[in-house]
Amino acid sequence: MRRPIILAGTGVALLAATCGAASAHPHVFADSRMEIVGTSDGMLSSVRNIWRFDELFSSSVVVDFDKNGNGTLDDDEVQAVAETVRQSIAEWDFYTFVSIGNRDLKLKPPESIRGLFEKGQLLLFFEMKPEEAVDLKAQPVTFSVYDESYFVAFDFANETAFQLLDLPKTCTKSYTRPDPDEDASEWMNSVSMLKPGQSIPEDGVNFSQLLATRVDVSCKAG
Repeated sequence: MRRPIILAGTGVALLAATCGAASAHPHVFADSRMEIVGTSDGMLSSVRNIWRFDELFSSSVVVDFDKNGNGTLDDDEVQAVAETVRQSIAEWDFYTFVSIGNRDLKLKPPESIRGLFEKGQLLLFFEMKPEEAVDLKAQPVTFSVYDESYFVAFDFANETAFQLLDLPKTCTKSYTRPDPDEDASEWMNSVSMLKPGQSIPEDGVNFSQLLATRVDVSCKAG
């Protein structure tokens, strides 16, 4: 399993600031929201992500991208961050997953990622559209955001973090925030002790997917 570096190749190891003491596994934390946008007849139009990164990671970004040395990120510097992220996380499908049953649906890469630096935190916004027609009336569709290596932790606070926009009133959402069982907790603990560069052991179970907060959307009448 691959370990993503969210801003790889910038000349500074931005994620090193999140490593903490000694050999603790580094993490980046993002408070997340998702907008699921559709049409009046129940077709999926796009998925919009809004990520607010933790203060520690955000400060490390300032160190590397504050070109004029004013201690913050100006608009052009924020957009440089956003473009670097867009290029860096494409290999990991932008951490955004849409599925029907066991089948993953392909999403088009975002044309751009917009950024904002607010109250010491980096925010990123982007939109992805499905490559195929997705009829939310036909069967439930699952939406989630997660990193398979558990390197970046995306937190959806509650059901309201997923919003349905421009869809029929018949559309409903079922929110799931899993609690880790004993096996998953053991996996999380083992991952937390990995050093940078170490690979996550293959165990045949995608715990990052199982532990991901998700929402199932259905627009089936009745």
